[in-house]
Amino acid sequence: MRRIRVLVLACVLVSSTNAQADTVGIDFDFADSTTIALGVATIPPDGTITSMGATTILPAIKTIGGATSVQTGSAQLKHLTLDMTVDAGTVGVAAVTGTVFVSQVGTSTGPFTNTQTVMFGGAGTGTGTAVGMSLFISAHLRCAGLFCGLVGDFPVTIVGTNPPPAGQAFTIFLEGLNTPGAANVDGKLPFTLPPQTTLGTPTTGTIFLMGTEVSRTYQVPEPGALAQLVPGALALVGLSRRRRQNRGASQ
Repeated sequence: MRRIRVLVLACVLVSSTNAQADTVGIDFDFADSTTIALGVATIPPDGTITSMGATTILPAIKTIGGATSVQTGSAQLKHLTLDMTVDAGTVGVAAVTGTVFVSQVGTSTGPFTNTQTVMFGGAGTGTGTAVGMSLFISAHLRCAGLFCGLVGDFPVTIVGTNPPPAGQAFTIFLEGLNTPGAANVDGKLPFTLPPQTTLGTPTTGTIFLMGTEVSRTYQVPEPGALAQLVPGALALVGLSRRRRQNRGASQ
């Protein structure tokens, strides 16, 4: 029984030294991304992405030596924002100008596989709104020219929260996660702006994500989690001690 007691205490010790962090949050700058929308705009050069960023939360372990070891499991995406201007088309034909601001509402979760890919959204399930990819959109776009009706319903004025279309999902690919400062991400994020009228057509597009790491933060386990392990371990030690005492008294 003494050996069992030593093993129990060793497990507690390992839990408090090796697993120094259970997640790593990496902030990405997506300023090098591009957007295709309205059938006529590729931004840039048909406009400017003023700012774009997001934070990923990945399962990971920070070793005693300070290195990062990402793990498979559940990942999160939050704080996705996009601020851009649009200046696309041909004057006199269909020239679209305006601004678009997008901000993620809530947190999206997805499986983190092979320590490099994450799928967010409800592909084929119709449960896209359940995974936190609703977006607050503030879009103000106008069009000048004879063929604006072929591009979309203008003017576009949208201010509000929009859930993703049912079944819509996107996958991001991550590299360099184990080296601080070297992580990068790419992927495709489809989006849909609701129609301006009941008979109108929605405006669809795709954001081609290209992101580089700007900072990372390790999230250590709550102190209470380790504190809950210690009483259990001590209880096992006390139980083994009482059993030895009882056997000694009966002999």
